[in-house]
Amino acid sequence: MKKKLSRSLLAVTAIGVAATASLSMVVGATADSNAPLGTNLVGRQADGSVLVPEGKYVKPLGTTIEQSGQVMDLAIRPDGRTAVDLTKSGKGLFTVVDLVNNTVLQQYTPPKGTGSGNVAVGGLLYSADGTQLWAAQAKNLLRFDVAADGTLSNPVVVKLPDSAPGGVPKGPDGSLAQPLPSGLAWAPDQKTIIASLSGYDTVVGIDSTSGATSWQTAVGIAPRDVVVVGNRVLVSNEGGRRTKSSDFTNYSYNSRVVADRRDGRADSGTVSELDLSSHAVVRTYDVGLDPSALMVRGSDVLVTNSSDDTVSVLNTATGEVARTFNVNPIPGQPYGSSPNALAMIDDDHLAVSLGRNNALAIYELAGTRSTPAFAGLVPTAWYPGKIIVDRQLGKIVVGNLKGVGALGDPRTIAEGPGTEPATGRQVYSDVGVVQLLDPPKAEDMASLTSQVFSNNQWHNLEARNEKAGTTKARPVPVPERIGDPSPIKHVFLIVRENRTYDQVLGDDPRGNGDPTLTQFGRKITPNTHALAGEFPLIDNLYSDGTNSATGHTWLDAGFVNDYLERSYANYVRNYGQPDAMVYPRSGFLWDNALAHRLKARVWGEYAEWFTGADGSAATGSWSDWYRDSQILEGKRTGQPHVPLGTFTTKTDVPSLASILDRDYPNFNTKIPDQYRADLFLNDFDEMTKKDSLPNLNMLWLSSNHTNGSSPGYPTPAAMQADSDLAVGRIVDKISHSKYWKSSAIFVIEDDSQNGVDHVDGHRNVPLVISPYARRGAVVHTSYTQVNVTRTIEQILGLPPMNQVDLAAQPMYDVFTTRRNLTPYTKLDNTVPLDTMNPTLAQADSTMQKTWIAWSEQQDFTKVDQLAFEPFNRLTWYTSNHFTKPYPGDAKVMTPQEVLAKFPQAAVSHDPDGKLPETKALRPHSAGSR
Repeated sequence: MKKKLSRSLLAVTAIGVAATASLSMVVGATADSNAPLGTNLVGRQADGSVLVPEGKYVKPLGTTIEQSGQVMDLAIRPDGRTAVDLTKSGKGLFTVVDLVNNTVLQQYTPPKGTGSGNVAVGGLLYSADGTQLWAAQAKNLLRFDVAADGTLSNPVVVKLPDSAPGGVPKGPDGSLAQPLPSGLAWAPDQKTIIASLSGYDTVVGIDSTSGATSWQTAVGIAPRDVVVVGNRVLVSNEGGRRTKSSDFTNYSYNSRVVADRRDGRADSGTVSELDLSSHAVVRTYDVGLDPSALMVRGSDVLVTNSSDDTVSVLNTATGEVARTFNVNPIPGQPYGSSPNALAMIDDDHLAVSLGRNNALAIYELAGTRSTPAFAGLVPTAWYPGKIIVDRQLGKIVVGNLKGVGALGDPRTIAEGPGTEPATGRQVYSDVGVVQLLDPPKAEDMASLTSQVFSNNQWHNLEARNEKAGTTKARPVPVPERIGDPSPIKHVFLIVRENRTYDQVLGDDPRGNGDPTLTQFGRKITPNTHALAGEFPLIDNLYSDGTNSATGHTWLDAGFVNDYLERSYANYVRNYGQPDAMVYPRSGFLWDNALAHRLKARVWGEYAEWFTGADGSAATGSWSDWYRDSQILEGKRTGQPHVPLGTFTTKTDVPSLASILDRDYPNFNTKIPDQYRADLFLNDFDEMTKKDSLPNLNMLWLSSNHTNGSSPGYPTPAAMQADSDLAVGRIVDKISHSKYWKSSAIFVIEDDSQNGVDHVDGHRNVPLVISPYARRGAVVHTSYTQVNVTRTIEQILGLPPMNQVDLAAQPMYDVFTTRRNLTPYTKLDNTVPLDTMNPTLAQADSTMQKTWIAWSEQQDFTKVDQLAFEPFNRLTWYTSNHFTKPYPGDAKVMTPQEVLAKFPQAAVSHDPDGKLPETKALRPHSAGSR
């Protein structure tokens, strides 16, 4: 088999190098998915490819096994016939696939009392005989019995330590970290399991028979993967080395990390080497940023530096970093490939998973110090994250996190008489992919490489990103060359929360909408509808991410790194709290503007705290803040319940600190968007007087997130109307100002997670408003959030920050050179903004009472700290008077019925991950079942 594998790759190197020597090779290449996106809808295409919401095609080579849920980690049983993956899915936490017959054998959620319900970012380990499996969970390990056919049963909790050397890391609020295991490996004795604990910044040894922790050693920050070489353990530290007093630092979860002074991102990456005799760290290797996967090759250990687009080779015999080589396949272009997994196909050929490129890069390795020879690219599904070579079957097996996108939906399965047709999709309808392929052949490498270039929309990149020349170009709204003049000098990006296209604009007959899914139509959102009527209606733009954790980063930075992408499995580290490891190396949109001598101002985005001088949280009810807004607008007399300046916003991003409006609240749905609009409009008036309006203006409106049926808050319809009116007022003000003639306003949701859509759950609700926007046009071009980011860059003459916005096409067809200065006049709300949710005593039905009681238990002051399956149904029910089932459901359900149907929904964003009490680990022998 080794010779067979090697022969298939012996001749590919020369072909592969030629394939990427220049971008011109792929410009004229022919491939099934070589056409630009055009007006294609996200989903399966006629040629067998899939257009995913990130604005790329995927057409994985070989055989694919599709499953419900994302493939967060993957392990192959020793017999090579089955594999198991950690799954983020409503159907199960673990998925077992048959690698021989290419089928899903089992999707399994352990019974209550045997786990937290949150999968880990990684950590799967079979016993040598394949009869047992250990799997990481949020706070513990689980041990399963494995049947002859590979299916799992009898889960038993293996408890991890509740302390760490030197104490458990404490966050800035005093909270204690959870252990968060992320990597597992066998010690040479095949009796001790070595686990990296990302939350504790330690590595532990666990007796596989008793489950007792035998030792624990502090390593670097946020250890992820772990491997064993002889009597040494190596662990990749995603957050890098421990900090020194002289370092500039920032927080990641509960630990301080070495940070960049400009944008606060983690700025160190290391690999720790431990001696198994002493359990002490004997060596630390400095590598690239975000070191993730490790792979052993003899005495060498290779590590993917996910935020540097490099792979480092560590020579454990000499204790040095022997070599670091670049794996970015686009010559001379920005970073963004996100290498995140490694495997040797044979003795000489390495496969590197490029998560953001949806590809495997193949290299020929010679000696430790020689330059690896690039052989070419192999197409995968969406976001590959694990590579294993199945020697028994002779196959390369790839675990693709996002697979083919949100093309599945558990509600499409008929549930018997009375079931409503499932006409809507949601962002959480993930279909992950386990991919099996033969080692690539030499004669196929050029075309496969071209296919990857084509899939990623790397057509004509040199021409598309041409810089302004010496000849003075005529100003156009969106210049073709970066730096050519535009009549637009001031850009506004207004970020809203969590709606799908059909939820809001599905009732506009001009677009591709489904009015049966419209919850907040023209009556509730008159300004959104009027703006989409007067200016372009854009009905084919998608959210790149799934939720707020990624959505704001996609818009503000045009990129999400591997660390944050993996956090989808378990958001304990970084959902609703700042995390320096989330911030991408390429920086933020405001960094780009400031670096090119433009002025920027931010209201709310990446403002992590809104507190008093003593750190106390903002006080007051929704009604208090609404009354304050009316006072600011002159509609009421008196004083605000708290004067301006009592609470101020703060950020851990240094470059943002000097341009952040301190009075403007961060996410807090206790505060209406009218209050936010008041603050912005006051600032706008002041900047107009001083003629000091920045070039880039970014603000966050969050009321359309809504607060369910929680008493003391407005109804979802009223909160949506609040957001709509805020947008109308802001556009009205700008369009009646002296800046209107040189302005463009972009309004977009940060994500689309809280609703359904008949095309795809990622379909967004964008608005583009400008004297240069095409009045009354209907634009069907396929776009994503990053096309918005790229268009802003192109208008302001800013170069792309990374690979993703580099490949994104500016939204040329949304604009025209024919200026129309007609201003927009806001429409008043038809739903009173203070239409409050009923109390339990005021509820019309028992069903409504159950949902009011559930809403009272939720925390709406933090971003998305609630379960989406019940929350989305509640929003639907309130729009339909608790009488119409959610699309695909047989009936209107109680919260308890929803959680019983979707057990993972209860903890999808649970920051505490509380575990129920479980039975003790029972002893077993190596051969027991």
